[in-house]
Amino acid sequence: MSRRLLQALTGVGGIFTGDHLLRETPYRLSIWAKHDVPGDGDDRNAVGAIEGHIEIEGMSEAVVLAGAESLTLKLQDGRRLPFAILDTGGRIVGRGDLEPA
Repeated sequence: MSRRLLQALTGVGGIFTGDHLLRETPYRLSIWAKHDVPGDGDDRNAVGAIEGHIEIEGMSEAVVLAGAESLTLKLQDGRRLPFAILDTGGRIVGRGDLEPA
């Protein structure tokens, strides 16, 4: 079964560890539906995964970010996403839901 894309988000956001801003960076996020939720238009409880990319290439802090335990991306609209970096190329995965602004 193929995944269903609920939303694609792009922008420039802040990467935080706790209350400390590490840097501002472009991001691309894909919000995917759970496999067992029908596409009936009500996507409030349908989010299964959030994956994406942040721009960190060529920067010395990439290694530091990849090892950080508690990173949060603050999106342009004010929502926050706890996330983990999967590799030094900037691939990320959400560690929970998008938190409201």
